[in-house]
Amino acid sequence: MKPIAVRSSAVVQAPAGFVWDFLRVYGNDLEWRSGLERMAQSPPGPVRDGARVEETLRVLSRTVESVVEVSDVREGHSFAWRVVEGATAEGSRSVTATGEDACRVEIVKRVTLTGSDRLLRPLIAAVVTRTERGDLRRVQQILEQGWRSR
Repeated sequence: MKPIAVRSSAVVQAPAGFVWDFLRVYGNDLEWRSGLERMAQSPPGPVRDGARVEETLRVLSRTVESVVEVSDVREGHSFAWRVVEGATAEGSRSVTATGEDACRVEIVKRVTLTGSDRLLRPLIAAVVTRTERGDLRRVQQILEQGWRSR
């Protein structure tokens, strides 16, 4: 079955370096990702190739536990991730400067449904899309407020 693919992007009114410093630490996800209940990164701190993240996410009244592995870290710009234990999902985050005090953040997520979840594809696709876009708006607000108030 074809994966559910969501690509969201937004221009953030803050320098790319400031935004990258926030997005490259998975522990910060607790501040902006809807439904995220627990997050533990090993090793802690900025992402690096091979880092693993254990997360507990509440989606559609279900608790989903996953182990995520980080790869293809391009310092100051992007990284990829994929679930290695739990749901079948992968994606990436990137930050690209668009000016001195602005950048574009792009978040990509692909989820492949299995089992009886395949029957709920239209509902799950709508929820994943809405959640990802809401999360991006939330992180955009956090970063812009953080930049203005520093």
